[in-house]
Amino acid sequence: MQAICRKHGLDLIFLVAPTSDDARIEQVLKRASGFVYCVSVAGVTGARDTLPDELEPFLKRVRRETDLPLAVGFGISRREHVESLQGKADAVVVASALIDVIEATPRDEREERLQAYVEVLTGRRRASD
Repeated sequence: MQAICRKHGLDLIFLVAPTSDDARIEQVLKRASGFVYCVSVAGVTGARDTLPDELEPFLKRVRRETDLPLAVGFGISRREHVESLQGKADAVVVASALIDVIEATPRDEREERLQAYVEVLTGRRRASD
C-alpha cells in the first residue's frame, strides 16, 4: 500500500495511540511521511468535554522521535482543546464534531453553521456570537 501511495505522490498516514509502546512508535515512524496522526485517547472517536491528562506526555514521547508534524485527533471538539494543543501539536483533526453539526442542522443552514463552528474552534469568533 505504501509503495502505491508513493508512486502517486501520496503519503500513507499512520496512527499512533497513547497505548502504543516505544517499539511500536519507532516502527511507525520509520515508515511515516507527511505527518503522524496521534490518537488522543484509547477507544472510539467522538466529541468529548476534556482531553486526557496522558495526552501531553504521549505527544512528547512521539515528538522526541520525529520531526514530522504531529496531528491530534479523536475527541477534538472545542476551542479549549485546540488551545491546549498549541505548541504541542502541529494540527488538530476534527471530524465527529463536524458530523454532529451537519446532522443537527437543516440542509440550507449547514454551510453557515459549519463556518461558525470552525471560526469558534480557530478563535476567529467567540462561542457567544
